[in-house]
Amino acid sequence: AAWFILQPMATAAIMALVLSEVLAAKLPGVTSKGSYAVYLLAGTAAWGLFAEVTNRCTGVFIEFASALKKISFPRLCLPIIVGGSALLTHVLLLAAVAVVCAAFLDTYPGMAWLALLPGAALILVFSYGLGVLLGIFNVFSRDVGQVFGIVLQLWFWLTPIVYPPSAMPASMQWLSHW
Repeated sequence: AAWFILQPMATAAIMALVLSEVLAAKLPGVTSKGSYAVYLLAGTAAWGLFAEVTNRCTGVFIEFASALKKISFPRLCLPIIVGGSALLTHVLLLAAVAVVCAAFLDTYPGMAWLALLPGAALILVFSYGLGVLLGIFNVFSRDVGQVFGIVLQLWFWLTPIVYPPSAMPASMQWLSHW
């Protein structure tokens, strides 16, 4: 059970330490030493929730095919369980991010953290819908799961998570807005 806390804590601590101390990465127009680390940790936490729910929902009907054949229960319970476990992981990661930000970056959670609730709800609803749709298609064509993995990697780099939207060339900024 400790690994559920230690793994996100280690990931957040390493990212914060490397980005703020070793690389001294900064956001444009921001003087705080740890601002980029906080930006990246927040973005990757949200993306991680989305990616985990959609990836796991894409394969959930195949993974539990034997249970679906033997036991009568609503089929959509499986993706909901996936979303619940992903949300638990996400909450633990956010707690680790808060601790790491307070310890290493002298940045403390404030009222802005309340925006995480509707944000996480929107991410869950969108990823649940997309994951169930892809999961149904994946039952009939197993290539859907493989192709979505590639699409998810491309989507990550087209979304301004690792970089601020202003860092994109002007001709490509419409992609981040879309």
